[in-house]
Amino acid sequence: MSDDRTPTAVVVGAGFAGIGAAHELAKHGVRVVLVDRNDYHQFQPLLYQVATAGLARSDVAASLRTLMRRQELVDVKAADVASVDPEGRRVTA
Repeated sequence: MSDDRTPTAVVVGAGFAGIGAAHELAKHGVRVVLVDRNDYHQFQPLLYQVATAGLARSDVAASLRTLMRRQELVDVKAADVASVDPEGRRVTA
């Protein structure tokens, strides 16, 4: 797992870029805290098909914890980020 010397990054937002960043950082031994206001990732371009009953919601959305289940270094948090203080190395939710 990780120890106190393991570098840590906070990724705000679990869209395509956030998920990709979390995967890539974890692959290189960085502990990641992935924060998003939702506990799921959804593929928005297909939402119209959900609205017209062409697809189920589960076809366009996936749990973030399920997506990250194989990434031991990624910790998923559902929260709204209120502020980021880079100098103080703090993220306030």
